[in-house]
Amino acid sequence: MKRITFFILSILCFTACNNEIIDNPGEKPEAKPQFELHIPNAEKVSVYSTAAPSECLIDSVWVLVFNSGTKELKAAEHIGGDKIVNNGAATQLMPQLSIDVALGDTVVCIANTDPNPDTSKVNLKLNTINNCFPLKKHMYYSGGEYLPMYGAMEWGPSNGYTCEMIRAVAKVQVRMGTTSGDPDVTGNFTEKNVSYKVYAYGFAGYIQPTLGTVSGIPQTTPTPGTDEYFLIQKDNATEKEMNLYLYEYPSSNRTGYNINTPIGNKDFNSTRQYIILTKDNTPNPNTYYRLDFYNAKDSTFLDTKRNHHYTFTINKVRSEGYRSISEAQNNPGSNIEYTVYIEDGSSFITSNGQYAIVTSVDTAYIESGIQTGLTIATARYQLPAKMSSISGVTTNTIAATGSLALNGGSITSLSNLNGSVIINTTTAMASGSIQGTVVFTLGNITHNLVVKVK
Repeated sequence: MKRITFFILSILCFTACNNEIIDNPGEKPEAKPQFELHIPNAEKVSVYSTAAPSECLIDSVWVLVFNSGTKELKAAEHIGGDKIVNNGAATQLMPQLSIDVALGDTVVCIANTDPNPDTSKVNLKLNTINNCFPLKKHMYYSGGEYLPMYGAMEWGPSNGYTCEMIRAVAKVQVRMGTTSGDPDVTGNFTEKNVSYKVYAYGFAGYIQPTLGTVSGIPQTTPTPGTDEYFLIQKDNATEKEMNLYLYEYPSSNRTGYNINTPIGNKDFNSTRQYIILTKDNTPNPNTYYRLDFYNAKDSTFLDTKRNHHYTFTINKVRSEGYRSISEAQNNPGSNIEYTVYIEDGSSFITSNGQYAIVTSVDTAYIESGIQTGLTIATARYQLPAKMSSISGVTTNTIAATGSLALNGGSITSLSNLNGSVIINTTTAMASGSIQGTVVFTLGNITHNLVVKVK
């Protein structure tokens, strides 16, 4: 493979496709393909989530090019994360490739997997990628680890040379709710003394989605998770201790140990994927609670889907937990009231685990030239259920940086209703440049909306 050429102009412009070549004396310029990776938030994300910076980080990425006809592999290139501009951001610029890509080719990007897959397999095609890139390195992932991602695009200008990357795992968190009154009859069920582990989870998975279905590889023998996790409100808890990532798995109708034998999606089964909470009652014995991936609204169990975010919210603890792990494993969690919150809608969210800033886009694209009174997005704050205002929050501002100014008709602070963010530009910027940033601040969280010129 040729050495990847990296251009300073690409860093300055950070545009989706920039094939301008810097001339070197005595050399004939050669245009090489270049494109952008976009890593969106989870398709359905709970606004109670704690932002995890590592969820967009790339250790390395394989770029596979398949021809437009037979979809067979034409070329492959392995790129280190240190060659990617803005690694860790929602939008990242790939270096110029050393391999050739033609219009109509399918470009597949596979991030954070085995750096030495067998890309020379005979007749490797677009629909056999999972044979070449198996995901069996982990039983699950923890916060701070590189998460496996997959993206595909047809090479051409129609999609802006942008490849949207989707995480191959689901994010799981557990938190205390905000129910008023006396939600805990035990008196000591708090983030300070409650931890949890996962059981009967899918042992491995696939990097490439399989025709929109939820697939997974079950465990051959019951293997509980070895890592201990904490509620997201726990003081000084790290990403590794709060954020659990599971392979997607058809947990609504399969056990964690047998994917071939169906079970009813409304039937309790002790070997269906679940979580065990442990309450430390020192000096008295610990007690235990079971949480299932369960939707109380229609009494059905849930699949674990890739790039989705599942937040368990403990609303009430009606009695003491079971006295042993085995007792908790074999009985429904009837002594604890909780919801698994999965929200559709706006997915550009920044949260501190209590409240969130939500915008309709994470990057706004505008035309070049001076703009006046241009609406670029809507924005609001969002609160946990049964809260109508943010108590104790004094900072609530919207500011514009760079060559931007808020228009007089724009909202200047956030409410729980969507408001229009309207800008003026003070300088005409070149195509592909960043015009500036709109900065939203609420309490102790900040959310940035980048404004770029088309």
